[in-house]
Amino acid sequence: MLAQKLILAYSTRIFLQLLQVAASIVVARVAGPTVLGTVAFGLAYVSMFLFLADLGIGTAHIKLVSEGKDIGKCITTYAVLKFSYTCLFALIVLGTFFFQKTIAHYQFESSTHEHVIFIMLSAVLIEQLLYVPKTTFSARTEQAKQSIPEIVKSIPYHFIRITVVLLGYGAMALALGNLVSTLLTIPVFIYLFRGYKFGNFDKKLAKEYMVMSLPIILLGLSTTLISSLDKVLLQYFTNSTCLGYYTAGFRVGGFILLLANTVGLLFFPLFSEAAGKGYFRFIKEKIFKFERFSFLFIMPGVILVAIFSDTIIKILLGTQYTPSVNIMSIITIAMFLMVLNMPYGNVITGMGDFKLASIINLLTLIFFIAALFFLSSPNMANLGATGTAVAVLLSNAFIGILYRVFAKKKCSVLSNKHGLKFSLYGVANFCLFRTTYSSQFVISSWQKLLFSVIFIVVTYLSFYLIGWIKKDDWKDLLSLFNFKAMKKYIKSEVRST
Repeated sequence: MLAQKLILAYSTRIFLQLLQVAASIVVARVAGPTVLGTVAFGLAYVSMFLFLADLGIGTAHIKLVSEGKDIGKCITTYAVLKFSYTCLFALIVLGTFFFQKTIAHYQFESSTHEHVIFIMLSAVLIEQLLYVPKTTFSARTEQAKQSIPEIVKSIPYHFIRITVVLLGYGAMALALGNLVSTLLTIPVFIYLFRGYKFGNFDKKLAKEYMVMSLPIILLGLSTTLISSLDKVLLQYFTNSTCLGYYTAGFRVGGFILLLANTVGLLFFPLFSEAAGKGYFRFIKEKIFKFERFSFLFIMPGVILVAIFSDTIIKILLGTQYTPSVNIMSIITIAMFLMVLNMPYGNVITGMGDFKLASIINLLTLIFFIAALFFLSSPNMANLGATGTAVAVLLSNAFIGILYRVFAKKKCSVLSNKHGLKFSLYGVANFCLFRTTYSSQFVISSWQKLLFSVIFIVVTYLSFYLIGWIKKDDWKDLLSLFNFKAMKKYIKSEVRST
């Protein structure tokens, strides 16, 4: 059933990402990079404080429910704490905004930026409250119940995005579209959550939530800032147009990030349960299988996308987004590193060592901020959006090394040799074909098509000759298309009470 859950999660996100890319093509082409950057800044500004709306209780909820605690009491206790923390989050965002405006006398680039911040804050507040059912579904690894609301939100949201830009509206209208689509998911969550019963608020359990969440607070702070500071600081270093180029390149190149999020949501509760029972071989087996699939079937696509970033950007967004080419190439590779890192991070958190995970993420945050200032600041290297993308890549490599070193110490049966050989192969493969592609021999459309075919043939022929790919690997790939098993799984979840 894990295969169906992982496949459903990623296939849903692929569909949503394709929908997003299609809508973003229209929005980017019609509205331009400045509007794109304004919306991205508003969301990142609000998201920068999102750790306050959680303070580690979401992870604690997943762990406590997956360990078999009374689910009714867990839901009610988590809901009360979540509401309290969400109110704190809203107060801090508003307080920071008005401090900047009235005391620090900071002038945002435009009044539209300010309005977008307030609209995004409203949407995020609603979304945070919906994390009560969403996190419970994650704790029970009920992937279908997580995927359905995403689809319900995304389809109208992207329809609204396209409509408003075609009608000539800008950033504020796009932000309002996000708010409206978030509101539409409320009845869906209510319906899917109908089988769960609320219990009594348990003070003892609430204390357990808060004690368990203490080391996770630092983890939430660092991960939240890592995911939002790049856009906020880039806006301060440059302007909305430059941030728009970065957002466009990130959005197309960040396709792989969906898999990383899926892996995290599924593997954390599984590893938590397995570690509690001492099933360390199970953990090793799942990581080995996931890594093998990622290297054999995802890495070649990542390399090809990174090489062809100029063609992809030109076709999808037009020549006005030429500055996004290098960004997309770098971010694509960076997000693949994040995919590979995720299971190792889940080993550490799944085994309950949130303090270690927090320290690792805090060190990564410090490294990330230093890299951002050095590479992107106009007073340093002044590489702008490209420098920001490089900072993301370097920080993902940095945290990946730390995750693997300490996951190995926590779970001695793990081995990093398997991933190392594939990683070295990937670097060599990318350098070889990137150099060939950049040598001006590949110019016309038919040459690019031929180049892609040669790349795929050479890559998989080398996998076969080295003995890295076997029949079972192709069976795993074909299991992606087992729609009968997928249909059965979705029905069993939606009908469950």
